[in-house]
Amino acid sequence: MQIRIVVAFVFATTVVCAGTAFGAPQSAGLGSAPKLIHAGHDNIVVDPALRRFAGMVTGLGNPDAEGRIYSFKVKPLGPAAVVPTSNEMRGWRLTILAGQRFSSVFEVQANTESEITVISRGGPLNGLAVSDVFIIEGYTPNSAQPAQQRAPATGS
Repeated sequence: MQIRIVVAFVFATTVVCAGTAFGAPQSAGLGSAPKLIHAGHDNIVVDPALRRFAGMVTGLGNPDAEGRIYSFKVKPLGPAAVVPTSNEMRGWRLTILAGQRFSSVFEVQANTESEITVISRGGPLNGLAVSDVFIIEGYTPNSAQPAQQRAPATGS
């Protein structure tokens, strides 16, 4: 009995999806505009108010004695991208969005205006290449809480 219900549900879902993809009427005035597709890199709901930095790899750091790479040079991406200040992103989550290391997640150990270093316990960055893109979010990888934001300096 349950198998019949599951089969009926799958069939109905397939028919609805096929009708939407191939035979659904287009909205007036939109012509052949592409539909919005929602996608994500994990199952964590990230608050849109969290700070983020998107960038592209422009060079790799020097490897250690065993050939492992833990740092890379960066170029900000996006019209409103701001170069981060030194150690502003310490503890933030770095996710690789393109290349051989796609979807790999690391924790930022330190950063300068032009270079990011990750914590070694997350493994090396070997496989990362120039032109790979990434995003760094003000979110600690091992916690459900956002990374601590530094309090603004007060002058006295």
